[in-house]
Amino acid sequence: MIRSPTIKALRQLFGADAAQAKALLKMSRDQLLRTPVGAARVAECYHAPTTQDIRMECLNALGGFHGVEGFTTRRGECLYLNAGDTYTPTLVRYGSSYRIACWGDIAERHGATA
Repeated sequence: MIRSPTIKALRQLFGADAAQAKALLKMSRDQLLRTPVGAARVAECYHAPTTQDIRMECLNALGGFHGVEGFTTRRGECLYLNAGDTYTPTLVRYGSSYRIACWGDIAERHGATA
């Protein structure tokens, strides 16, 4: 099971929609594909997107962020919801967990690569 923030922690990003955000974090790929945002994400891609990509797109739409972005470090891929500033806390998927963090701190600590 993939680790994710609590509903209480998610409130700082999603406000009243924190429980819905937590539900999205727990959904299977099939459940995500049945959401309007998940279905739209698959329809716009030539190659099937990963489950984490679909999940992050659904969370982006729920929270009204500025898109899903990512970068690669020496330790792997980091996906995050663009909150508008490098050091603004946001939802990040890094390694095998989702967490609330500043993506800039991860890039500095783990060496973002091109």
